Amino acid sequence: MMEEDWNDTFYDLFREAVGRYHEGHRNVDGFFTDQEIMFLSSIGCRTRELFDFVESYARTGAPSPTTVLLIAAARRDFFLIIQHGQFYQGKPVIGYDLPGFGDELSGLPYLPRLIAKARAKLAGSMGDDIIYCCENDRRFFRDHGHIHPADFLRVVWAAGDSDPKIYDYVRQCALSSAAKPVEEE
Repeated sequence: MMEEDWNDTFYDLFREAVGRYHEGHRNVDGFFTDQEIMFLSSIGCRTRELFDFVESYARTGAPSPTTVLLIAAARRDFFLIIQHGQFYQGKPVIGYDLPGFGDELSGLPYLPRLIAKARAKLAGSMGDDIIYCCENDRRFFRDHGHIHPADFLRVVWAAGDSDPKIYDYVRQCALSSAAKPVEEE
């Protein structure tokens, strides 16, 4: 496989994995072949993370395969550019480490938690009990201007430690969405 083809390999693997899930393979242990694990490692993707996306898509139809691919692309870029292809070696971020569901940033509930999850996703430091782009995340994105989860990751990356920059982006997306005329049926 050539490096420029990684996205096709990832997309095909995702689709094959959804098929496996529908065939009754429901445990992350032994779900992926050694070759698939090596490929995922080369792009900074843990098997648990991909399995969680596969499971969610197989059960609910979301996030879409292309959304998962774009999320993986953001993580891959961070992994290769910032982490120089080296996996995070620290303590994983678990649910208890995250801000609460009701915690607010400038009046926006859930945003501090989502920012922390996005940073953990980019760094590859998410514990197995955390899923980026879960139902609550998707609801937040939808309710605040239909933000794409991969775009949010890249905004968090670009903002560095500046939570106000992330808030400004979310607010601008929400305002832009609210300003669009509603189509009449």
